[in-house]
Amino acid sequence: MAETKSGGSVMKWVAQATAVLALGFAILQLVRTVGDARDRRRQVEELVKTETTARRSGDYERAWTDLDQALKVAESGGLLAKLTGQLSKEARDLRVAQENLAMAWLDNIRVGANQTFSSIVDRLAPVMTRGAATAGGARKADLMAHIGYGASLEARDGRPAGDPVQSYRDAIAIDPANPYAHAYLGHYLLGHGAPLEEGKAEFQKALVSERAKDYVRVLQLAAMKNRGSEGDGEFVAVINDMRKNQELVGSDMRADLYNVYWPVCGLHNDASALKRFAALTPLAEQAVTVKVFLVDQPDVNPDQRPARAACLATLVEAAKRAPAK
Repeated sequence: MAETKSGGSVMKWVAQATAVLALGFAILQLVRTVGDARDRRRQVEELVKTETTARRSGDYERAWTDLDQALKVAESGGLLAKLTGQLSKEARDLRVAQENLAMAWLDNIRVGANQTFSSIVDRLAPVMTRGAATAGGARKADLMAHIGYGASLEARDGRPAGDPVQSYRDAIAIDPANPYAHAYLGHYLLGHGAPLEEGKAEFQKALVSERAKDYVRVLQLAAMKNRGSEGDGEFVAVINDMRKNQELVGSDMRADLYNVYWPVCGLHNDASALKRFAALTPLAEQAVTVKVFLVDQPDVNPDQRPARAACLATLVEAAKRAPAK
């Protein structure tokens, strides 16, 4: 009986010691897990900060690399996420940020040396496709429109791609006022020989939502510029509307406006061109636009001042002679 009692005590002691060790091990694991989580969070925060800085400076390559690394770090940890097989909130938020970055990069895409549009789109398209598969409403339409634009850029490289027009129309079916889908569609139509009015109509629809308006204007002006002399009057009309609406007109836009007016009323007086312009924008309003954007700007090239002043004088005089309406 004594031996049995003694043996029972030993087993009880062993069980208690095992329990204590197990508890200690669990606490140690918990401490390590918490520490690992803090390390991951710190890494993610640092990478997101550098991504933000790079994106704001226009370095999308660096921004993409940093955000991709942040997402990998976030997806690598998280005990609950591993147990449930679901992404953590942090990882989900980073995926959304990555989709936003993909769209922003496409909106501002520039091809460097030894680089093609396709080499960039290849990295962005899977991320946007992933997002479109689970998103809804305007968000889904935004992503689908950008997927279509990516396909159109790949086509410029002579590479078989999806049908961008179908992507734009699918996006519009989901979000009828989607600014990206309408603007991309208008840009595509005007770049592929569609009637000017057809492309103009898409840009007008793109402006209705008041969303992404600055970017819609960039595409609209680029589309009119690409149509050559046929689009010059429309280019002037768009810039005039932007002035009246107090929208931002950047230095590149002002330079393009000068290039439109220079052969018409700076180099010589082209009455037929002015008449076409006047059919879309009153001459008096054109004079104000030229004064604001081509004459009064502080960054005007001194060598161009005489031509700009002559152009303004031509418009002012033409406006005085124009019959009253």
